[in-house]
This record gives sequence, structure tokens and C-alpha cells, in this order.
Amino acid sequence: MIKVCHVLASVGEKGGLEKNVIELANRQAALGHAVSAVADPTMREHFAPEVNFTPHAMGGGRLNPFNLLALRAKILSAKPQIVHAHANKAGGMVRSLRRFLPGIKRVATVQNIKSSSRPFRDYDAVITASAQVKDSLGGIPATVIWNSIAPPPPGTKEAALATKPPFLGQGEPVFSTVGRLVPAKGMDLLLEAMAQVPGFKLWLIGEGLQRPLLEELIAKHALAERVWMAGHRDDAVGLMGCSDLFIVASRNEGGPYTLAEALHMRVPSIATKVGFSPEFLPAEALMETHSVPELVRGLKLALADLPGLRQRLEPSFELMSREVTLEAMTDKILGVYRLVLGQ
Repeated sequence: MIKVCHVLASVGEKGGLEKNVIELANRQAALGHAVSAVADPTMREHFAPEVNFTPHAMGGGRLNPFNLLALRAKILSAKPQIVHAHANKAGGMVRSLRRFLPGIKRVATVQNIKSSSRPFRDYDAVITASAQVKDSLGGIPATVIWNSIAPPPPGTKEAALATKPPFLGQGEPVFSTVGRLVPAKGMDLLLEAMAQVPGFKLWLIGEGLQRPLLEELIAKHALAERVWMAGHRDDAVGLMGCSDLFIVASRNEGGPYTLAEALHMRVPSIATKVGFSPEFLPAEALMETHSVPELVRGLKLALADLPGLRQRLEPSFELMSREVTLEAMTDKILGVYRLVLGQ
């Protein structure tokens, strides 16, 4: 049994990063390890009862000494062998406490490409979500462990289909994209590209601050008859499975979780070169970031031969089903723990 304390600094949001931490902690606890989590009170509801949850208001400054002292006390109260910090803020806070956590090994997970590796120096082990992220750390030794998910259960696609989403059966292929409507996800770039590529419909699934901008772009380019602004959908993964192509248009991204879900559903996909996309998709299915012309190229390539693209992505589907599962990720991270503990 390993005693681990996870530190998560997110407040009120359950995106890909938060989902990854929560599922990891819950899985470790289910395997019989002694798992604690120090996180903002808004995150409590997501952790399993088997995880010893300790609330800590994470809205304060990461360098505030009183905040750091309170965090230290909560970590020590869990009596862990390992403290595992997730992402920049938690990584920086735990690093600041490195001299005040006697006998406790420190592990950090980095999700996104970093301009500065400072928050992740002086750790006993660093884990990155992709090879791209590892390369951005300026030579800090790191282990690449892909963000992972539980494969969608049987019937996921069928349940979404039963809601009768629009455009199906109208003769044109239906493409999908899923994510928060924020600049990082590149939905605005995708709509600009779509205006230049006829012949398909789009399900744009998600909610966020960019909705008014995206609606303006839809009106500007007369796309109202081609785009379904689906909003937040609990059945987003099922909708992916009903579509003919999944698109990641992100400017920057960690996983991305949505690509993992689409490939688990065996949906042909194209993606910008973010996160682990280059490690799972062939070169022809990858596009440069921040580029409408690149998205245009990717959309045209997919439209030219969707059945052929699906066939060429069979190795991607198999790699995803084998390596990007919650079980595989948990086993690899436990392996890192055992290494730093000398077990």
C-alpha cells in the first residue's frame, strides 16, 4: 500500500486536468492505496468517499506564506509517503514547501507546454501528459504518461442517437467538435475554416464565454444551416460516436481528452498538433496550430476520403484502446511512485 496525497489547485472547474486527477485518485483508492486529496472545497463532490478529502481554499496567491503554511499543515496531516502536485499552481506551491515536507517524496504532473519549467524543478519525479510537454521542460527528466480515461460504456452512441441530433441522414457527412467555448479550443478558427469548405455539417458541442463571438461568426459566414450549437451535453461522447469525423482545432491543449474519447469510439479524427495528438495520429491527420489554412487543409483531406481515413486510423484506435485507459495510466503512475520510494 502506498500513501499518497494529491494537491489540485483548480477552483470550481472540472475540465480535462481536473477529471484526470479525480479519476486517478479514485482509482488508486479503489485499489487499496491510502489516498488523500487537498483541493478547493468546490472539488469535494467529485472525489470518491474512499479518498480522504481535505478542503483548502485555492483562490489565494501561490506565494502567500500563510496560504503555504496552511497547505503544508494539511499535507502533513495526511501523513503521506508521496505528495503528488498537479499542474502549474499546485506544482509551484508544493515546490515552495520542499524544505518543509521532511521525508515526503514529491511528484509533479505537467499537462501543458511550458515557457518556464521553474515550478517543476527539484521534484523527485516529473510526469508529463505528452512528449511535447516533456520537450518544453528544458531538460528536466520526465516520464511521459498519457492522460487516460475509462472507455465509454456500451450503448453510449445509441443513447445519443436516440435524442435525434440534427443533420443526420441528410446526405452530407456530419463532423463534431467538443470543448469549452474559450480561445484555447480554437472554435473560432474552425468556423472560419468551415466557411471555406462546403460539403459537411458541424456539431459544435460545449458552452463558454466565446458563445457570442461564435454566434457572430456563424451569422457572418451564413453557417446557420450547417452548424448546430449544441451547448453543454452530458452525452457529448455519444454524439462524437454518431459523427463521421471528430475535429480538435485547439490553439493549445493538454490531453486532449476529447481526442482520446473519439478514438476510443473509433471515430476518424483530425487534430492540431497539441498535447498527445502527434503521438496518436498519422502526419496527414495533423494540422499546425493557430492556422485557418491548416484547418482548411485538414477538412478537405477528410472530406476527400473519409472511409480511407478511417482505415488509416486503425492503428490509432488500437493504440488508444490498449494504452489510454484509466487502468494503464494508474499502473504507470504507481510505477513512478514505487521508483521514487525505492520499492
